[in-house]
Amino acid sequence: MASIEDRIKDFVRARGVDVVGIAGPERLDGPPSLDLSYTMPGARSVVSMALPMNTDAIYDFLCKRSPAPHNLDQFLNYQRLQRIGKELADFLVSRGHRAVGVPLSADYRRAIYVFRPRPAFSLRLGAMAAGAGGQGWSGNLMTKEYGASIYLGAVLTDAVLESDAALTPRYFVDGYCMKCKRCARSCPSRMFDAKEEEYLLLGGELHPRGRRNNIDLCHISCFGLHSLSADRRYSNWGLHWIESWVDNPPDGGNPLKLIWDMFKRGLTAGDAWPRFDILRVLCSVLWPQEIMEGVPGLEDLPEDEAERYRILAEFGRRMGVGGIDAYPIPMICGQCALVCGPTLEETAERYRALAESGIVVPGPDGRMVRVDTFEEAQEMRRRYPLRISAYRKMRDALDSIYYWHRYYFGFEPRSLVQSRLYGLKLKKAVRKRRRKEP
Repeated sequence: MASIEDRIKDFVRARGVDVVGIAGPERLDGPPSLDLSYTMPGARSVVSMALPMNTDAIYDFLCKRSPAPHNLDQFLNYQRLQRIGKELADFLVSRGHRAVGVPLSADYRRAIYVFRPRPAFSLRLGAMAAGAGGQGWSGNLMTKEYGASIYLGAVLTDAVLESDAALTPRYFVDGYCMKCKRCARSCPSRMFDAKEEEYLLLGGELHPRGRRNNIDLCHISCFGLHSLSADRRYSNWGLHWIESWVDNPPDGGNPLKLIWDMFKRGLTAGDAWPRFDILRVLCSVLWPQEIMEGVPGLEDLPEDEAERYRILAEFGRRMGVGGIDAYPIPMICGQCALVCGPTLEETAERYRALAESGIVVPGPDGRMVRVDTFEEAQEMRRRYPLRISAYRKMRDALDSIYYWHRYYFGFEPRSLVQSRLYGLKLKKAVRKRRRKEP
């Protein structure tokens, strides 16, 4: 008779998910975001799942042809993973266990500084513990099958499950990343270092990644507040630049200056909250089928860019999100994951596509226009300045302040104590490692 673990994997694979792993209680010793009980009291095990991103949509995104296919791919697969998660949770409940699917993003612990969020449960850490993948140089979860260009999902359960074999801590960093590190070059704000390591402590073992200069740099790029790369050769799909960064790249060692720059730009963006809100509701709610009606598959997406935007904006309105009809693209970066393919050759080709893609800036009628050089981008921005009404800026600033604090602001002694204890254990493990180094 098949074990419960085999039945879980067969159940998930029958729904088209070929990367699935399981972590039992003995694997779940790590950062606070690996504490299952925060999301589901009494949970003992995690089932981790990964779906690949559409490769053609990745190239459309990186080559600056269109961001719409990749965004639609994310919309559809986030909902797909939530649906599979719910079905798997129901399957486990039918066999006498408690189980719950995990929100796929924007599910954060409350904190005093809300703009540096911590996941309630980290899908990435869960996947590492479950052997579905390992940590790459960027800190993203990498799989053998697809690299880091994946979507993650998970189900938590009170069933005590047998763990799958985990990858060794340096599996990807030594065998792949040290020959590549194109992820570090793909980040417009250079959030992580290309040379120096830092570590996560998971299951008593140190898992390396590139040292993070400042996590706020990632948020600034991913919110589109500064889209231009440090070498001024390419951009992501963001609308904005922080002018002082154009000639002087940001200093990750000056956190107060970063926060000031982030707030100055963020409070004048005009669409910061709606872009995030799409992600929040998309990844935490399994929408009924009528909401999905009229949303085409990738193969049926029209060629006209304005019609693509109309479709995505209409989908956002059905989820209760408005205010970004002209450019309804919430996912505008993530390039460190997008360039990371299943082979070094594929990753090199994706990075080449990004590095040669040019820069996108708002053009006539606010439409995004691709140009080849920084000088052309400057001229386009001068000729067609992005015009955002004072009312829209004020409304978005107030919404951002209100909703971020409504959902994520607070003081949690539990998380604070967990973070402190984990930090002490991590420092001890790093010191022990360094003492052993020649």
